Amino acid sequence: MIHTIKNEFLTVQVSELGAELSSIVCAGREYLWQGNPIFWAGRAPILFPVVGKLKGGALIYGQDKYIVPNHGIVRGSMFSLIEKTDDAITLSLSDNDETKMVYPHDFELRVTYTLSGHSLHTGLQVTNRSDVEIHFSIGGHPAFNCPLDPGESFEDYEIVLNEKETAGVRLLNQDGLVSDKTAPFFNDSSKIIMDYSYFYRYGTLVFKKLNSNVATLRSRKSGLAVSLDFTGFQYFAVWTKPGAPFVSIQPWQGICDSSFYSGNFRGKTGTIKLAPEEASSFGFTITPAPV
Repeated sequence: MIHTIKNEFLTVQVSELGAELSSIVCAGREYLWQGNPIFWAGRAPILFPVVGKLKGGALIYGQDKYIVPNHGIVRGSMFSLIEKTDDAITLSLSDNDETKMVYPHDFELRVTYTLSGHSLHTGLQVTNRSDVEIHFSIGGHPAFNCPLDPGESFEDYEIVLNEKETAGVRLLNQDGLVSDKTAPFFNDSSKIIMDYSYFYRYGTLVFKKLNSNVATLRSRKSGLAVSLDFTGFQYFAVWTKPGAPFVSIQPWQGICDSSFYSGNFRGKTGTIKLAPEEASSFGFTITPAPV
């Protein structure tokens, strides 16, 4: 089922499947990628309990191995509606027989979307419902139309960070696992000019612990823009498929496995630990900026 929330500026649609955004309309313009399967069928999946790809496709606890899809279990899971108002909605996913096949823990994941002015806030809350410590990673994967105006091209756009950075991009190997190497990228700069060559070369642009906490995708021609505030997230990623008219700006609390990873999920880089009955919250905010 698709639910709609709105205020005087935004109309947002959310699916119970994956608690995934399916539309963000501001001033009559669709900002969210609409999931054309020719390029990528997703729109804005929630990533949990892993971010990215696992080595060998498996999550390992001691002698137990669980085969987990890339970016986790949420995309194919049906959520339950907890609460809905005109401008906010909360959906919930709890462990069940299907999730236990790929992730052994008792948990609840609540996803709350809240509108405030021109902004849409995504709140993510994970609660440990088991009597043992649990481990997870979490993140967002929203993709935006690029170009936002049919009279423009992908190359007319840039991503602008709110701070100048000197940081390298994390390199992925041919299996999509992160290596221990980086390549020079930001040199006291704050812009990523949209160029498909980056994604041919690196696959996904992955950065760790930037000074910035806001990234704005904007047109250098029209000024159309959409910002993502990723305050509190350890990793920041940018991805598209070469030739596709979208770009995904991703806040990550966690990262794909490394090529030298031992395989024990408890020791995985970026994994969050949660004590029994403890809850942990994360959030990011999307703000369209119509001209």
